[in-house]
Amino acid sequence: MAEMQTILVVDDEPSDLEMARKALESLGYRVVTAGDARSAVEQYRELGSPIALLIADVAMAPVNGCDLALQLTVKQPDLKVLFISGYTGAEVLRRAGIPGLNAAFLRKPFTADQLASQSRLMIGQQTSQAQQ
Repeated sequence: MAEMQTILVVDDEPSDLEMARKALESLGYRVVTAGDARSAVEQYRELGSPIALLIADVAMAPVNGCDLALQLTVKQPDLKVLFISGYTGAEVLRRAGIPGLNAAFLRKPFTADQLASQSRLMIGQQTSQAQQ
């Protein structure tokens, strides 16, 4: 069993947040959730240690997922980020990316299995329990 790693999931859609939490906790990750960027920054501060992955919805107000990622990379430069969105504008983000940011993109809607697979890939921890 791998050491427990923390994933911070930020989404302003409660049902998406809950699905992500359940899917990732079932894989043994410690999951911290937030409904907006401000709460996410507070949660990050309270953790007091680096996180393995930030999963952030691109389209949130007043602070979007991209700006949140940039804020947190100031505190954790090696932060890995999985952006999620159902908006076609996120295709630009997927293609262009943000320079210097270790990021990937997952288009909504996605399944719990797709989220789990992409999260494991981002963290670099291919576990055999879900893949074999």
